[in-house]
Amino acid sequence: MRTKRWRPTLSTRITLTLVAVAVGVAAITAGTLVWNARLIILESRQAAIFDVLRVEAKMSVDALPETPSEADLTAASEEFSVPAVLINLRTGENGGTLLIDDIPEYLVQTLVDGGGVSAYERETRYGFLTFTAGTVVDAGDGGDQIAAFGVFDMQTQQEEIDRLVNLGVSVGLIFVAAAAVIGLVVGRQLGRPLESLVEVADGLGTPDQSPVVDTGYPDVNAVLDAMRNSEARLHTTIGQLEHSEATARQLVADVAHELRTPLATLVAVSEILADTESATPENRSEAGQIAARSATHLTTLTNDILELSRFDSNKADVVREPVEITELWRDLAENRQWEDVAFDLYGDPIVNTDEVRLRLIVSNLVTNALRHGAPPVEVTVWNQDGTLTLTVADGGPGVADEHEAQVFKRFYQASSSRSGSESSGLGLAIVRENARLLGGDAWLTQTAGTVFAVWIPTGMPQAAGSNGGGSGGETA
Repeated sequence: MRTKRWRPTLSTRITLTLVAVAVGVAAITAGTLVWNARLIILESRQAAIFDVLRVEAKMSVDALPETPSEADLTAASEEFSVPAVLINLRTGENGGTLLIDDIPEYLVQTLVDGGGVSAYERETRYGFLTFTAGTVVDAGDGGDQIAAFGVFDMQTQQEEIDRLVNLGVSVGLIFVAAAAVIGLVVGRQLGRPLESLVEVADGLGTPDQSPVVDTGYPDVNAVLDAMRNSEARLHTTIGQLEHSEATARQLVADVAHELRTPLATLVAVSEILADTESATPENRSEAGQIAARSATHLTTLTNDILELSRFDSNKADVVREPVEITELWRDLAENRQWEDVAFDLYGDPIVNTDEVRLRLIVSNLVTNALRHGAPPVEVTVWNQDGTLTLTVADGGPGVADEHEAQVFKRFYQASSSRSGSESSGLGLAIVRENARLLGGDAWLTQTAGTVFAVWIPTGMPQAAGSNGGGSGGETA
């Protein structure tokens, strides 16, 4: 079985990277400071050594003859404050308190070849740091050139450098530790927005919306806000889908319930009509009338369901055109035989709206009042200031308070006192859907009886000087 390989998270990688960078910068900074301080100490000491060497060489060599011998050179070297050797660059003669072999050959060659007037080398001798320096001076007045080399002790400077290194290491360790802590803190701070993103992303699709988190970074907050907005839209979409599913299930159940009664009636009537032996002509005539009413009810129910399905699928169209309100009412009243329904119109008799949908609204409201209410039934229309308001009042017992909020729901019937055998419970739902499609709404108010009201924006305010009295009192 293969062992799962550990993979650091992005937050961990950021933290480790910042710690490594911070530690590296601290170490380089401390090392650079120590190195520069070391150079300053050494160069300062070396400059002082060359000053001493030149002065002592000048004083010792000035007393030499123009062509000094080995003995002269040895005697002159004894005047130096440090071990020294003098070399005649022309003859090669040398002498001093140092052996020529103690001087690195390349330093001697540098001065012999005339490549410079001074040469030096730092090296560790006898366990401590030394500085070998050489310079060129003239013997006597216009004599041979003499190279003077001396070996100077730099133990004091070495001790200073050692102390500086120890101090640098201590300070460097402090810097490294501080840098590591800073790297951890900064890495943690940078990792928190990622944790917030994970928290919000992990909560997507759950019933509870993800909490609002302020990371302190505007760009990360913008990403979190976008994720929360997406989550809110997701919850809304899920809610809409659940609501649509529940509505569809309820619709199927309601349609099945509404179809059961007329279908059962048709089955019973069919049996009567099929009984040719015992059924009398009167029975058959009555059965035919019942069958016709049931078929009409089924047709009405089917048309109502199709009408509502167009709203649900957003396929309901609106065609606005000038409509003569009084003419529309007369046509409906004659076709439906609404002989005892009063009609009053106030304002402009012409309205700019969808005639088909206005007919559905008026027809369903009046049918509802005649079927479930009681006389008198009164229809009143106000068409003024760009708004059409329609009310249908009846003198029936009204709707109980607990049913007022439900009357516009599909297949809903307020009570047995207002339920007729041919009612599908879809009429008021169709009224509200059409009113809202036209930009308005429908509602129920109750005073002495029941009043259903609809308002529709027409976009055609009444012109100044038009007759606002209308045809009040007209009865169909």
